[in-house]
Amino acid sequence: MLVLGGAFLSYSTNAEAPLDIRVALVIGNAAYKNVPALANSTNDAKSMSVVLRKLGFTVVEVVDGSKAQMSKAIEQLQLQLKGRQAVGMLYYAGHGLQLDWHNFMVPVDAKLEEASDVPKQTIDIENVIDVLKKSGTRMNIIVLDACRDNPFAEKASGKGLAQLDAPPGTYLAFATSPGNVAEDGDVSAGNGLFTQYLLKELQRPAKIEEVFKRVRLQVRQKSQGRQIPWDSSSLEEEFAFNDGKKFTFNPEDLIKEGQAAKEKEAKLKQEAEAAIQREKDIAAQQALEKLRLAEAQKIQETASRQKVEAEAKERERQLALAAEQERLKAQAAAQALERARAEEVQRLRDIEQAKLQVAEETRRSKLSQEAAREQQFVQEKADWDKIKDSKNVKEFYAFLLKYPNGLITEQASFAIEQLEKARVTTQADKNGQVQKLGEPRFRIGDKWTSVTRDNKTDRIVSKRDFKVDKIENGLAYFSTQNESGISTLDGAVLRAVNPEDTFTFDPPLIIMPGGEITVGMKWTASTLQSSLKRNETAIRTEEFRVVAYEQITVPAGTFWSYKIERNAIAFSGNKVTNTQWFSPDFGFSIKRLRKTVPAKRLGITVGNGLDEVTELVSISRGTSKNN
Repeated sequence: MLVLGGAFLSYSTNAEAPLDIRVALVIGNAAYKNVPALANSTNDAKSMSVVLRKLGFTVVEVVDGSKAQMSKAIEQLQLQLKGRQAVGMLYYAGHGLQLDWHNFMVPVDAKLEEASDVPKQTIDIENVIDVLKKSGTRMNIIVLDACRDNPFAEKASGKGLAQLDAPPGTYLAFATSPGNVAEDGDVSAGNGLFTQYLLKELQRPAKIEEVFKRVRLQVRQKSQGRQIPWDSSSLEEEFAFNDGKKFTFNPEDLIKEGQAAKEKEAKLKQEAEAAIQREKDIAAQQALEKLRLAEAQKIQETASRQKVEAEAKERERQLALAAEQERLKAQAAAQALERARAEEVQRLRDIEQAKLQVAEETRRSKLSQEAAREQQFVQEKADWDKIKDSKNVKEFYAFLLKYPNGLITEQASFAIEQLEKARVTTQADKNGQVQKLGEPRFRIGDKWTSVTRDNKTDRIVSKRDFKVDKIENGLAYFSTQNESGISTLDGAVLRAVNPEDTFTFDPPLIIMPGGEITVGMKWTASTLQSSLKRNETAIRTEEFRVVAYEQITVPAGTFWSYKIERNAIAFSGNKVTNTQWFSPDFGFSIKRLRKTVPAKRLGITVGNGLDEVTELVSISRGTSKNN
């Protein structure tokens, strides 16, 4: 092991193959010299290094690093990565702050007396990202558990870290939403809240998106919405920390971890029993002192009696104080034991569920993509139908933990948003825009008009007027051309009307996320789509991805919007591609490009392709009152 001052650098070897070359810089800073120390960030880093090494990463590890030591480690990272087309990773736990839309890692020797000290004494995270890119990496992963309540906040531009869109080929994960703080956890916990769940999920064979979705769910549930991890992705290739094959946790590892957990439980049990015995011993001493006090009170001489009484009362006071301390210790030991037992039960459940998941995915991999997805949807919908009207938020958490990348995940996410409001503050972006989480995207009296044109001829295909007539039981009822449509308040469609047909969807078709929208988000949604005109029902599946956040201008005005790409197979068999621009405030699109590729049956093209653009030409917002 090579030692650099207080920083420890260590290495492991791995194979040279695409996405197999993995190098991570892991930094954990806790022992700050000029502000109070953190409880768990060095533990977080050490635990992360152990897990990443098991998953094939060469690890450069820094514990309680000064700026010079952190800079040296970044150079080491660059040397390890250069020209190898590797997967590069940064994991940082410790204090972090934002200044002028840059995010900084704070070394343990930083002494920040004014804002101008920040760039001089800290490490700009974007500089690390630049190092990764210049090293010729094919994929970068940045994980920042650096949003803890910050003693340097007065020198920063705001709380927590600043929003940062992932550069090309990068997955960016924050322990909590930009502008918010994360929980460091107490000493007995061993790890901060975010890293605690990340370490657990890295042991499960899963794609990177699924890992962080499950972490986000569990952190949100555990913190009751006070902390919600945030991520942004621009990955083009699939990646799994734990692929279940080459990079995975061996059964022997899990057995060892189980034995360690049992040893920990046994130790905690001994401590709890010892604490109870100490309580009994003190209680016996207290009873003895009461007898001594009673004897003292029989002494006739006043002076002697008062002295003996005072001494007895002081001993009784000291014993009472000791008894209370032992009671608290016994209580803490009992709680730790209970937590350890619960964690062991959950760990075994997680392992069993992971095995079942791998077995199910293996079985489905032998089917065609269409057949596998249909079976998956049938299974998910059966579980969804059991809980879709529930008011118990735990049922939706359980559903999402079972199907984090499923076909009905966004509906379950929206249910959580409604039943357990996020207790985080959304930060304004660089353009001053703020997403209002949990706010209805429809209002009574909303009116909007859209015009659809043929892109090839510029001919007007249709002009449609919409109006929200009522909002009832969490649904918006709107009318258009003497027909009625129905959407949830976040914009998911239950009934849609267009010039060709009227469709219903079960479950509602999600076309934009119910919670916070970020660039790089992607999801697949399936629903039973019924055509009233054709009297047909089929499974409709669409793939969605948020590809940009940009300002667009349409006849109705200029809007900051998220650009979402959609791909689907229509009833007719036509391939349909939609590119839509949404404002988080509206449940309807500002602009849509729609293209269809005609289906072929028996080698013959059926129907005509479409190339249309639909734009919002006017909008009038109604009242925000809901019934």
